[in-house]
Amino acid sequence: MALTLFKKKVDEFDYESLRTCKTCESEFKGRYCNKCGEKVTERYERSILHFLDNLLNAFTFLDGKFIKSLKLLVLRPGQLSKNISDGRQVPYMKMISLFFVTNFFYFFFPVFDSYNSTFKTQAYLLGAHSEQVRVISDNYTAEHKISIQDFEETYNNHSTNLSKILIIMLVIMFSVSSLLVNYSKGKFYIDHLLFGLELYSFHILINLVMLANVLLYLIKLVAHWGWNWQILLSDNLFSLLALITLFYWLVKAEKNFFQQKWYWAIPKAVLLYFLMIESVYVYRVALFYITVQTM
Repeated sequence: MALTLFKKKVDEFDYESLRTCKTCESEFKGRYCNKCGEKVTERYERSILHFLDNLLNAFTFLDGKFIKSLKLLVLRPGQLSKNISDGRQVPYMKMISLFFVTNFFYFFFPVFDSYNSTFKTQAYLLGAHSEQVRVISDNYTAEHKISIQDFEETYNNHSTNLSKILIIMLVIMFSVSSLLVNYSKGKFYIDHLLFGLELYSFHILINLVMLANVLLYLIKLVAHWGWNWQILLSDNLFSLLALITLFYWLVKAEKNFFQQKWYWAIPKAVLLYFLMIESVYVYRVALFYITVQTM
């Protein structure tokens, strides 16, 4: 149920009066035009209180559709995509909206720069690509007569903005991987795109936002007693935790969305996971070059 400033009141709307739609000029009875779906604007909807009510709901996202979508996302991986693909869309949040809501939380509560790769990540943590990054950055600073610190600051600011848009590349690459791995199931590409949006909504919201921030606050809490639990957010341990949750999700999703038997779901989940890791590397490389070219 959506958060609201209003108490539940008796419905006094006149459902029997014949009205003319403001949009398509068709005649209809009830709250909505049965031809174009336009809603009758009631008097209370013009009030400041109603505006604030909508504003509250827009910033919390805690409406019924979000909660129902979140439950399926966590408890029945792949089922949300299956329901929407099968035509049961009304009870749930639009998948693309859910994806961008999770991204809002990710960029608002950052712990890892998994998809917003900083210059240091690009220059030192990505193997052979990092060597090329250092060469390009040296050439850029020499050409524009700026320090490497100025380059890093400009790069990080620009990369942060671009990553909010380019993160959809990850979904597209994963959906292509899903299409290839599950080609025998004969689903449309748009179904695999839904599947990719659901996967990344889960990974970003559960792993990169909720799990990462819970561990971060736990580390800060125990630090008051002089305990150092920084290892909880080390790359190796956190990657292991993310691997476990993603593998669980992918196996369950293969069974729910693609109706795979468990002995096919497990190897396909492993393959999709490794393809997902490779796509993140490709994304980071693309993000660097696009950022530098548009700075």
